[in-house]
Amino acid sequence: MPSYDFDTDVCLFDLDGTLVSTIEASELTWTDLCKKHGVDPKELFKHSHGARSADMLERFFPQLDNSQNQVTVALEKQMADNYVSTVKLVPGAENLLFALDKDTTNKNAKLHERKWAIVTSGTPYLAFSWFNNILKDVGKPDIFVTGNDVSRGKPDPMGYQMAQDKLAKLWNLQSKVQSVVFEDAPIGIKAGKAIGAITVGITTSYPKERLFEAGADYVVEDLTHVTVVKNSETGKITLRVTDPLNK
Repeated sequence: MPSYDFDTDVCLFDLDGTLVSTIEASELTWTDLCKKHGVDPKELFKHSHGARSADMLERFFPQLDNSQNQVTVALEKQMADNYVSTVKLVPGAENLLFALDKDTTNKNAKLHERKWAIVTSGTPYLAFSWFNNILKDVGKPDIFVTGNDVSRGKPDPMGYQMAQDKLAKLWNLQSKVQSVVFEDAPIGIKAGKAIGAITVGITTSYPKERLFEAGADYVVEDLTHVTVVKNSETGKITLRVTDPLNK
């Protein structure tokens, strides 16, 4: 069973499809809208996973007035309220986040601040709702970038750069910051590569080939394949990827 270790200063996580499995909820919600407006959901699904809902609405439903983000909010509220029973944790997600909060050099004492952040294309209502139920034991991190916080969605690196900069300021990192991005979508992998991050793809939404084509450094089936080897208040995080998928 091959394994690979690497060091990073901070960890940046996509949310839907990376930490929580929301593909069924997402597709059910979009299918409802597609049926109302005569749009082929299969065509939409080729592009929607990992993208901002506002961008998909503009592309596939130009007749809808989303000028105040009202359709996006209603759509994602429907997903969070009506289909939460279909949402589950990605295996290994909770354990990895808990491990990132501990100082392995000091009897696993809790770090004074988190070294990880969320960068999601979802709205605050949708993204926060997953931390109010599915990830409630972990709790929402302070640095949380949603689709509402950026003017350009993935594959643009704006969201990941924003989160990395905030973590660098929080931890007073003066030199070039090394980050690792965890993503389930090719556009997210491309966004991570654009800021110079190590990228780990998870095959919850796309096959490994698509993630490698986007530039993923490692691809795994789920987050049980990623563990924390070392972490401390003053040093870098050492992560281990075990039994990654081959190209």
